[in-house]
Amino acid sequence: MDIQFETKLKESLYVHYPLEADAEKTVEYRSLKKPVLHRISLWDGTDQKPWTFDGEGTFRIGADGTLALKTGARSDHWPGKEVRAMDAAAGDYATFGSYIARLDLRGRDLSRGNRIYFQIRPACPGLHSPIVRVGFVNTGKIKIPDVYSREGFNAINLKNFEWNTCAWEIDTIAHDRIEEISFEVHRYGKELSTGDELFFELRDIQFQEVQCDVVHGWQCAEETAVFSSSGYFCGGAKTAVAQTTAADFTVFNGETEKPVFSGPIDRVENIHGAFGVMDFSSVETPGTYYLCFGNTRTASFRIGDTVFEDTIWKLINFLYSERCGYPVSGKHGVCHADVVAKHGGLTLPYQGGWHDAADVSQQTVQSAEILHALLQTAEALKTKNSFLYNRLMEEANWGLDFILRMRFGDGYRASNAGIRRWTDGLIGNMDDCEAGVHNHSFENFIMSAVEATAAAAFAEKDQPLSWKCLDAAKEDFAFAIKRFNEIGVETPIPQEHAGSAGLSQYYAAACWAAALLFQNSGDPSFLEPLLGFARKLLDCQETGEAQAPLKGFFYRDETKKTIVHFSHQARDQIFVQALAEACKALPDHEDKALWEAGLKLFGNYLKALTSYTAPYGMLPAGIHRADEIDDRDAFERVHPRVDYEGERKNYAEQLKQGIPLGKEYCIRCFPVWFSFRGNSAIHLSMGKAASILGNYFKDHALLNIAREQLYWTLGKNPFGQSLIYGEGSNFGQQYTALLGETVGEMPVGVQTRGNEDLPYWPQANIATYREVWTTPPGRWLWIAADLLS
Repeated sequence: MDIQFETKLKESLYVHYPLEADAEKTVEYRSLKKPVLHRISLWDGTDQKPWTFDGEGTFRIGADGTLALKTGARSDHWPGKEVRAMDAAAGDYATFGSYIARLDLRGRDLSRGNRIYFQIRPACPGLHSPIVRVGFVNTGKIKIPDVYSREGFNAINLKNFEWNTCAWEIDTIAHDRIEEISFEVHRYGKELSTGDELFFELRDIQFQEVQCDVVHGWQCAEETAVFSSSGYFCGGAKTAVAQTTAADFTVFNGETEKPVFSGPIDRVENIHGAFGVMDFSSVETPGTYYLCFGNTRTASFRIGDTVFEDTIWKLINFLYSERCGYPVSGKHGVCHADVVAKHGGLTLPYQGGWHDAADVSQQTVQSAEILHALLQTAEALKTKNSFLYNRLMEEANWGLDFILRMRFGDGYRASNAGIRRWTDGLIGNMDDCEAGVHNHSFENFIMSAVEATAAAAFAEKDQPLSWKCLDAAKEDFAFAIKRFNEIGVETPIPQEHAGSAGLSQYYAAACWAAALLFQNSGDPSFLEPLLGFARKLLDCQETGEAQAPLKGFFYRDETKKTIVHFSHQARDQIFVQALAEACKALPDHEDKALWEAGLKLFGNYLKALTSYTAPYGMLPAGIHRADEIDDRDAFERVHPRVDYEGERKNYAEQLKQGIPLGKEYCIRCFPVWFSFRGNSAIHLSMGKAASILGNYFKDHALLNIAREQLYWTLGKNPFGQSLIYGEGSNFGQQYTALLGETVGEMPVGVQTRGNEDLPYWPQANIATYREVWTTPPGRWLWIAADLLS
């Protein structure tokens, strides 16, 4: 462990006080050090004429050349309308509105420039995490904001009571005819410490020209290398990707400054371009290293099998900070006590687990899957790091308490709350939120599997709790079977993250749960559903009969009409989880050969996919068929709140932008998607499948694939950015909305621009791609658990 980090960890009482990031390693710090090639002032500090204001609030222009904005932290009524609110007038997924200052730039010569620059000072009593959303309007060839209000905004986290210097690089966002820049203060309500009013001062607003970072495409910046900035496992492949004219490179020991390995920079050319690849896999001695080539020296990174324990601590830090209904020092007080679930004459406080995302929504199934990842990671470290094991189990216990409390005991459970505000904790007034309550077979199967896993994990630490987990797992499985036999695939609920599941995922979840219940209870009544659902699941797998270019993937059901895809939430691992646990549960059963054959087919599919994103290791979204657009039901499940007829043309265009395979098939490196973009959950779920298979078959190629999914998140991507805030080097702000920047936060993930199939990571914090989300840390931990075991 890094000595400085170990000191911080102890001072935090092993993450019972949030950790702080090294600001000098941020994208924002580096950006402000760039030479300014050109600048133009956008406001003289005195003229009120170019300003207009929307929403509830007041303004004044100070003698010191500042624009001061004041608004309330909340109100006693809902806004009339709000972007992305389901029904703002009724408070459904609504804030308390916002106050917006708009600067008219029509007639200004902004032909030269690519960065919006300003200084801002929040003075908000009691507010832990001030934030301002900057936006601009472009009326040129490409209109900004876009149709989903995703492009053209940047929500910037600020330090309270001090001047913040902010710079937003917009080089790849259309800005050929900027007519307006806006500054928006969201009214997110009052958590425990927040005062009544929000106050912000603005000054020195400029449009600048700088040398912008690479944020689009597969090529990294010239004469640089991108690599896992945290480090690499001792075993397996260790590579970096470069764009350089240098012919060779050298690995140096960071402590002795002596060279330990030299080699050629291999030249790779493919559909994505020409790349240099530095392979230093033979360096396996634990230590700190850096790379040199040409005139370039990289930042340091570590090699070692305990390197990623530091990362795990930081992911715990983020999850701890996202605890719902728990006071987190420096983040928030006890929250959402007035979010309630009602069923059968009973009322249940929907409070606990971990917030879903930046918007502090809650999804019970999401907290359950994070719980499962924590338990698996803890088990992998049980005999290796007792401090980390116990802290993982403590965090898991917080989530388990929530999972068990949300059960009404008849198959129904409190399942979700779409909310993006702090509520006042008083039940009965206008800011309350009623949680969704559902009896949903797919979710009950998942809950059963997670509860069965928890029963085993807590058997030694808390035997009564372990008993309760197994008892709940049996009951939830019975509820799920009954509901599934009556209903089959559920009608999707827009607020629910499990709504995209097709029949094959139901089969997988049921098989997974039955296998774990049999392993933990020995009850033979679980054998019939285990065997039956495993057979049904294999009937949904492509084994070659379709003459498709690849095989091993799964369809949504036995008709094999539509291939399983994900666009936001993802559970690609669930097929492998099911079959692998079936093999473990019944190692001598005659069907085991069939299950292993299915596992091998999927493993070979993952291996085949890796060539389509080489030399990067990120797994592509998968194989697609041109006629899948005709499956309206699948479309509307995978792409909620998107107009099917309106997006058919864009769907077809996205398939054309993929890598053609012939026979109407293509590979998409990134999903087909629309409003909801970001691929962290997708490639990490596939990485979990690779890690399960790699361990099961002792397959080093699959284990390498799993490692590469972690390396991508830590900087081995075209942008050279760590996607985990506070981890590695060159990490940047993300869209955190209510929580503020937090060590260990992860975004929904890298997106694409328009209908392209190229990675796109602009410096703009906005939902969904840069929104912090608790799913990616869970998926990351899922993979780490297998690689550390």
